[in-house]
Amino acid sequence: MKSKLPLSVLALQASLIFNLQPSEALAAPTVTAVAAGYYHTLFIESDGSLWAMGRNDHGQLGDGTTTERHLPVMVVAGNVVAVAAGAYHSLFLTSDGNLWAMGYNANGELGDGTANDQLRPEQITFNQGVTAIAAGDYHSLFLKTNTLWGMGVAGSLGNGACSDDRAPVVLQSSNVSVIAGGNFTSFYIDINGSVWATGPNYNGQLGDGTTTARGYFIETLSNHSVFTGGYRVAAGSTHGFYSYVSPGFVVSLWGWGDNYNGDLGDGTTTERDSPVEVMASGVSAMAAGGYHSLVISNSALWAMGDNANGDLGDGTLTERHVPTQIVSGNVTAVAAGLYHSLFIESDGSLWAMGANGNGQLGDGSVNDSHVPERIIPPPQLLISHINLTGTNLVLNGQNDFSSGSAVVLSTTNVAKPLNQWTPIWTNGLGNGAFSLTATNVVNRSFPQQFYILQLFQIY
Repeated sequence: MKSKLPLSVLALQASLIFNLQPSEALAAPTVTAVAAGYYHTLFIESDGSLWAMGRNDHGQLGDGTTTERHLPVMVVAGNVVAVAAGAYHSLFLTSDGNLWAMGYNANGELGDGTANDQLRPEQITFNQGVTAIAAGDYHSLFLKTNTLWGMGVAGSLGNGACSDDRAPVVLQSSNVSVIAGGNFTSFYIDINGSVWATGPNYNGQLGDGTTTARGYFIETLSNHSVFTGGYRVAAGSTHGFYSYVSPGFVVSLWGWGDNYNGDLGDGTTTERDSPVEVMASGVSAMAAGGYHSLVISNSALWAMGDNANGDLGDGTLTERHVPTQIVSGNVTAVAAGLYHSLFIESDGSLWAMGANGNGQLGDGSVNDSHVPERIIPPPQLLISHINLTGTNLVLNGQNDFSSGSAVVLSTTNVAKPLNQWTPIWTNGLGNGAFSLTATNVVNRSFPQQFYILQLFQIY
């Protein structure tokens, strides 16, 4: 199918002298962090601004509406340093160490003391020194001074409560270094590298060797303090991952829980109630989605699990039971939603693939994508040089869109609607640098003539 991309239109005005100017390249925005909920996405740009797209029925995008957004909208103009997304709610951390929240709140996951949805960001902590945030499906976690706090649905927080906590409560008073939230599950890593978990456990998603639900935190992986570096834990709907590092190098990746779609990447579809090693070395980040998983190893992106919506980005809808390389290098961060995936490259570009029925990929459509597509910076048609040779126009530039066709239209009355302009030249246009010659398009017999170059992309 061919469709016109309005942002790719470049107007060229010509007279007997032809006053033509090339496009000016604007500074491209760069993305520093990304998070994915069930059907929505949040990201932070390098200027500290927070952006959002996708489903918004509970105000999870924080733009003051419940309008679904298929293109990114700015939510906060600056000072945002971290972001997290639950099923239908969102959290972010500002540079002053305070937690903000918006969206679904029926279980108190926003921590404002109510069960009311919030359509705009609401400040939850004041001068609290918050250092890390995490969102489970219907609960929230945050960390300050090695103390773990939480709020939200009962049974998720590890404090034995039988009712929802609608305001933040202390869950662990010391020694907490890393946090993660899943589907009614919570995880933390202590300063020795041990993993602790709480919540339902019917798929072994706590990794403690049983399928017994835990109302309080239980140690599931004993300490690896011999490795004096950082630790990571990631939680999906019913599976999780853990990695531990020596300085600057992740030693191994372990996974546990539901594996029906090959989510764990161990080559089987066998449920694991104890951690199994998935990758022996090189891993620097991971994300667990609804039924799929993403891993960065030696800067390459790998994916495994469910792929019914193109979640893995390998160009197929084939389920993968072992890690499959999607991008060969330069990947720095990943995020996984229920059925969609995102990653950031070293140049600060944001890429997305998978389900897009609510616009969660942010490409302006509701069409799934089975391969990664660049979302930020958006694709551009850049004309770097224009030259008039006789009756020919020579155009040089860069096309960031996929291959398509270029069309030149002309009129002597610029007030005419575009559909009344006359197509006078067409040519194929590939992706990347181009040099096109529009032959015999200039009519010097008119005092003034106007031209437009349009790009039609082939999806």
